[in-house]
Amino acid sequence: MIALLVQGVPARSADIRVLVLPFDMHSAGDISQARRDLMETVASSLKALGAEIAGLDEVRRLVVDKGVERFDEETALSIASRVEADFAVLGSLTELSGRLSADWRVLDLKEGVLTAHYFRSAGSLRELLRKVDETMHHVYVHMKTELARRPVEKEGLIEQVTVSGNRRVDGEAILSRVSSRPGEPFSQDKVREDIKSIFGMGYFDDVAADLSDGRKGKVLTFIVREMPFIKRVEFTGNKELRDEKIRETLTIRENTVLDRVLLRENADKIKALYAEEGFFLAQVEPEVQTDGLDATVTFRIREGDEVRVRRISFIGNEVFTDDELKAVMNTKEYWVFSPLTDAGRFKDLYFQNDLLLIMKHYFDNGYVEADITDHSVLLSEDKRWFYITIAVTEGEQYTIGDVEVSGDLLTGIAELKKMLLVKPGEVFNRSRLASGINAVTDFYGDKGYANVEITPRTRLRRDKKLVDIKVEIRKNELVYFERIEITGNVKTRDKVIRRELEFKEGQLYTSTGIKRSKNNLKRLGYFEDVQIIESMGSSTHRKNVTVKVKEMPTGSISAGVGYSSIDKVIGTASISQSNFLGTGLKLNVMGTVSASSSRYMIGLTEPWLFDKPISAGFDIYNLRREYPDFSQERKGFEVRLGFPLYKLVTRGLVSYRLEEVKIFDVSPFASYFISSQQGSSTVSSVRGLVRHDTRDDAFFPTEGTVITVSTEVAGGPFGGDTNYIKYAADAVRFFPLPWDTVFSIRGSVGHLQGYGGKSAPLYERYFLGGINSLRGFQTRSVGPRDPRTNEILGGDTMLVVNVEYLFPFFSQKTMKGLVFFDTGNSYDGGIDFGDLKMSAGTGIRWFSPLGPLRLEWGFNLAPKAGEKASQWEFAVGTAF
Repeated sequence: MIALLVQGVPARSADIRVLVLPFDMHSAGDISQARRDLMETVASSLKALGAEIAGLDEVRRLVVDKGVERFDEETALSIASRVEADFAVLGSLTELSGRLSADWRVLDLKEGVLTAHYFRSAGSLRELLRKVDETMHHVYVHMKTELARRPVEKEGLIEQVTVSGNRRVDGEAILSRVSSRPGEPFSQDKVREDIKSIFGMGYFDDVAADLSDGRKGKVLTFIVREMPFIKRVEFTGNKELRDEKIRETLTIRENTVLDRVLLRENADKIKALYAEEGFFLAQVEPEVQTDGLDATVTFRIREGDEVRVRRISFIGNEVFTDDELKAVMNTKEYWVFSPLTDAGRFKDLYFQNDLLLIMKHYFDNGYVEADITDHSVLLSEDKRWFYITIAVTEGEQYTIGDVEVSGDLLTGIAELKKMLLVKPGEVFNRSRLASGINAVTDFYGDKGYANVEITPRTRLRRDKKLVDIKVEIRKNELVYFERIEITGNVKTRDKVIRRELEFKEGQLYTSTGIKRSKNNLKRLGYFEDVQIIESMGSSTHRKNVTVKVKEMPTGSISAGVGYSSIDKVIGTASISQSNFLGTGLKLNVMGTVSASSSRYMIGLTEPWLFDKPISAGFDIYNLRREYPDFSQERKGFEVRLGFPLYKLVTRGLVSYRLEEVKIFDVSPFASYFISSQQGSSTVSSVRGLVRHDTRDDAFFPTEGTVITVSTEVAGGPFGGDTNYIKYAADAVRFFPLPWDTVFSIRGSVGHLQGYGGKSAPLYERYFLGGINSLRGFQTRSVGPRDPRTNEILGGDTMLVVNVEYLFPFFSQKTMKGLVFFDTGNSYDGGIDFGDLKMSAGTGIRWFSPLGPLRLEWGFNLAPKAGEKASQWEFAVGTAF
C-alpha cells in the first residue's frame, strides 16, 4: 500500500460528509465496470465507517445532463456549496500490462486544498478492491483529524527528511530513492513520486509520508511497513498431487521477501498444474499468517472432481472416419482401463498438438487444402466430462507433379531427388518430404556444411490436383568444430566420454557423427540422458558442442535372497560395476546359491585397452546345476580381445575358453545318450564373433539394429577331448512408432556339429523354452526327445523368432509394458518350418534399482500332451 498522509492534532468527534466523484480511466480496453466496482467500494467503506455520502444527485445531473466526463479539483470546489460536503474523493483507475492501480486524493472542500494522496496496485480487480477497502479506514481517520486540527501550512522549506518503521532495510538505502531534499521547497507532487519510488523497491507493504512543523521548517517523514520474510510454504487439501510435485512449479521461495503479486501468480500456477492432471475445477487460495517480521504461506487447495473426456466427435470428415482421426490424437476418450493408461485425461497443450496431428494426417495423405475450421471443448452440466467437437474441411487429394532441385549441388540431381523420397505421380506426403529434406541436410552436414539452407517450395495446380515441388539449396561456408565441452559427469571421466565421440576439435563438421556419438554414449549404459547441444563458435564457420549427460547408477553391492522362476528361492551376493571409478572398467564378482544350482564368477573387462578402441577381459567361473536326470558342473575361464571393424558400431571379438565339464548323478532311467555323457571332459575352444550395434539406448532402445554372427571351434588344434563347431547368428531391429511405443523383431539361428569322429556334447546342444527363447514354454522343455524315455535331448539346429511391441507403462520412463509373439524350435538335422512352436503373451520390463526386471506371461498357442497352456517367467531379487 502507498499513502501520502498529512497529519495534524488528534481528531474530535464530528459528522463527515464526503463527495465521491467518478474516477478517470486510463486503459487500452474497457474498464468502466471496474471503475463502478471501485467507486462502490470507496463509498460503501466510508459509509460503513460512519461517513455520509453526499452529492449523488448532483454528480448524476452533471454526468447525464451536462455531459461532464472528467472531474478535477475545480469541479469539486464548484459544487461544494450545493452539496454541503466536507471532503471530496477523486482520482483515476489505470490498467497497464495486466495490472490495475488506483490513484486517489482527498480534497478539503472548506480549505480548498489537497490533504492526502493514496496509491494502490494489484494483479487483479478483486485484490485491488480488497486493498482499497482496507485503506478506507486510514482515509476516514484522516478526514476526522483534518476537521479538528489546526491546519499545518503546506508550504515552506523542508528542514529534515527521515524514515521510520524500517527493520531490515537500511534507512540510507530508502532515502537514496527519495528526490525530496532538505533546504528545498515542499512539493506534494514530488513526495507522491517519492512514495511510489520507495514502494517500487519491492520490500514494503505500506508506505506513507508524514509532514509536520520543525524548528526551522518542515519535517518530512516516510513511514514504511516492511513485507515479512517467508519462513515456510505449506499446502493443505492436496490429495492427488504430492507436496514435492507442487513445489517444483512454484517460483515463490522460503527465506525471501513476501511478494503478494507473486503469491497470486503461484496460486495460478498450482491451478494450472491441477488442470494438466485433469482437475479443471480445482481452487487455490493463498493465505498469509505473519507476525510482521516472518510469514507462513499456506496454499489452501480444493481439488474438486477430475474432469475426463467423454466423447470426441468430428464434423465435415468424409475421407477419414472418426475412429481413424481419433487414432492419431494423444487425447483419448475415457474407457474402462483409463486408470492404467491415462486415457480420457484432457491437457490443453496435448489437445492443441492433437489439432496439428490431425492436419499432419491429412497433409501426409495428399489433402493439402484440409483445415480445421473450428473446435470446442464443452464441460457437462455436472462438471464431470468434457465433450470435444472438431470441425474439418478436407478438400481434394493431390499427387506430386514436377520435382526440381537447384542451387549448390554436391552430387547429381538424380541422387538428390532420390534422397528427397518423393516421386512424380505419388500421393503428396508432407512428412515424407520433410524426412527427405532432413536426409539432404545430413548429406550436406556430413560434408561439413552445417549451415546449409534447404528451402522447399510448393505450387498447387488445382485444375490437375498436382503439387509441384522445387527445392533450393544454399550450402554456405564449411564449418569446423571449435570447442567440445563435457558437462554433467560427476563420476565418469571426461576421456571416457570423449573417446565415444566420432568428432574432434578442429575437425570438419559431421551431422551423422554427432548422431552416432549420442547413440554410442547411450549404449554404454552409464547415462540416464545424453544431449549434444550445438552453438555458434567464434565465427559463423565455427561450431561449439556441449555434451550434457545425466549419470545413472552403474554398480551395486548386495547380499540377499531372491526368487527365480527357474531356480525358485536363491541366495545371492555380488559386487558389480560397469563404470569402475568412472574409467569405464567393468567389474563383476558374483555368487549365487539355490537348491538346484550354484554359480560363482569373477569377471573384468577393459573396453579401451591403452586408450585404444581395443577391449580385453576375462571370466573365471564355477557353475553347478541339477537337472531331472543328471547333474552338471562346469568350471574354467575365458579370455577375450575385441577390436573395431567400422567406427564404434561394428566390432570383432576373439575369445579362448578352457573348462572342465563333469556329468554325474545320472538317473538309471536316463536315455542312452545322456548315460553315455557321464564323466568328465575338457573343452578348449576359440570363438570368433562380429557384432554390429546401432541402438540408441542400452536398455530401452527405440531404433537401431543389432546383428551378431559367431563361430566357435573346440578341440582339434586347440586341444581338449571334445570336438565340435558351433555356428550362430542373431539379428534384432527396433522400429519407433507413435505414442512413444516401439516394435521389434528378432531372429536367431544356430547349428552345432561334431567332427573328427566325435559327436557334439550334450551340454552344447540347443534346449529351448523359457524367458530368453520361447516364452510360454518351461525352461529346457522344447527340443527333440528320446523316443523311449521321452526325455529332452536338445537339438543340433535351432530357430527362434521373437516379435515384441513395447509401450509406456504408468507414465514411467523406467517401466514398459509389452505384448509378444514367439515361434521356433530345435531340431536334429535341418530346420522344419512345418514344426514350429508358437506362443504369445504380455509382460512388464522395469529397470529397477537392483537392475533389469522382466515379468512375462506366455501362452502356448497349440499345446500338446504334457505341455502347459501358459507359463509365468520372471526374475527379481531384493537385497537386505
